[in-house]
Amino acid sequence: MRFFILALCLVTGVWGFTLDEINDKPASRQKNFMIWQFLHQDINASQASEAFYQIDNVNERFLFDYAAKTDEEEIKYTASCLREQACNLPLIEQDDCLMLALTPAKATALKPEERENIAVGLNNRFGNTEWLRAMNQESMYTSVDNLNNETIVFRLAGATYRHERFNHTLSSEVLEALGQSPAFSQIVFLAVTDPAMDQMQQSIADVFVGNFDPQTHFFLAMNAVKYGKLENAVEHLKEAKGRFSSPIDRDKIVFWLYEITKDQNYLTELSQSLDINMYVLYAREILQLPTENYFTTLPTTQRTDSINGIDPFQWRLFSHEIKASTPETIVNLIDRCDGEDSVGVQGYVLERTYEPYIHNFTMPYDQYMSSVSTDDKALIYALMRQETRFIPGLISRSFALGLMQIMPFNVDSISKVLPLKPSNYFDMLQPEYSIVYSIAHLQHLINNLHNPVLIAYGYNGGLGSTKRLLMEGGRFLPGEYEPFLSMELIGNDENREYGKRVLANYVMYKKILGEEVSIKAIFDNLTQPTQSDYFRAEAIKNRQTLGRTE
Repeated sequence: MRFFILALCLVTGVWGFTLDEINDKPASRQKNFMIWQFLHQDINASQASEAFYQIDNVNERFLFDYAAKTDEEEIKYTASCLREQACNLPLIEQDDCLMLALTPAKATALKPEERENIAVGLNNRFGNTEWLRAMNQESMYTSVDNLNNETIVFRLAGATYRHERFNHTLSSEVLEALGQSPAFSQIVFLAVTDPAMDQMQQSIADVFVGNFDPQTHFFLAMNAVKYGKLENAVEHLKEAKGRFSSPIDRDKIVFWLYEITKDQNYLTELSQSLDINMYVLYAREILQLPTENYFTTLPTTQRTDSINGIDPFQWRLFSHEIKASTPETIVNLIDRCDGEDSVGVQGYVLERTYEPYIHNFTMPYDQYMSSVSTDDKALIYALMRQETRFIPGLISRSFALGLMQIMPFNVDSISKVLPLKPSNYFDMLQPEYSIVYSIAHLQHLINNLHNPVLIAYGYNGGLGSTKRLLMEGGRFLPGEYEPFLSMELIGNDENREYGKRVLANYVMYKKILGEEVSIKAIFDNLTQPTQSDYFRAEAIKNRQTLGRTE
């Protein structure tokens, strides 16, 4: 019964907020989180309205929550239209509502005559709907006559539709025209990161140089590598070299130039990077060079009024001061975050001020990890550093909470089995809650995934998503340029980069904690399905069992 009451309290927010508490806060992501919880409390339409109109950047989630509480007919009407199912599109009588409800993804479920009737009815009065007619073509990207509308469909109709209508060889004329399109970057991204788009990928592999952004050049290079067109890949990498602003992106270009050409000058250049990332650590491991530009401890004095980063609104104000700081003004900021409970914050200030020359690999809140192994501790710090840079009061745009960025739905689930119960979601900003809940969450991932890169994918994108990544598309198997090619061609941007960064953090913390580690061995493990994960190991075992019985 106690568990049930707790879960009910968390879901309904009976310990929730008052309007006075919300009104008192500045517009921010932190305030949005309070309003989101307030909209789920037992409130009337007037209270909901006062809170809703204080949201900073309204999205569909807020709109739908508000629509359930408000008596504003226009809001209810808009939310109702946006939520209409695909099967109801032909039945909608109001044209403005139909336009709100209509998307290329929903239109894939319509019959050709239904799409034509809708296109005739709307007649482009609320915006372009010619793409509806393009969807009635048997195949797309076969000529240059209707590329703009076909590209809308390509981008927005979904992967299954792309597989059916776009996955074929493209003529040089179509390819050249697409290369001039403002949407070319997205076309390349969606095509080369989807294993099922192999026919289109082979055409794109012929794209030589062009005036593209560096990330598009990089994806074109990876696709060229996949199809053995290495000279083409090198040209794209050279086009991208030096054009990225992010250090890790600059280093990945040098890494791939080395991988393809085996020119030792590239490996030396990579080893001299000031950044600490997987490419640099790999180069230094090959060259047997140490990494030295980081710190793990800070001289600090305990004080009672330190800024520890737990209060999200206090942290918000302090972070603005950090952004405005210079090496000359930093001393004052460091003095204000003195003390053991503020080591992570102090390290963050130092790193932000002196980046890229020094990197923060401190280990705050160690007292809450006494029950975990050294390897698990390295993994927790690797994730913590990537998630929040050790700031406990962070709330993400999706409302992931605290040091380890636990989502509210995971808090609800884990709180049913852990003895440590939060009284409300803001308790997750306390380090002891965040770390204990992350350990429980991680155990589920570790049971199924046996490589830090895969665990990072699972922590960021979910176990189901990682399972699909491994089981579909033939990724992470032995082969030249693997597992690097698989890592670079993951279609989820956030997931792809998250895995790389957590891996580098993990290798660093393993070394700092005194455990032997080889980043090359971790990469090798990724291409061995029987060692890297439960899902592929079980599939192989089942196939072998089936083979013996036939």
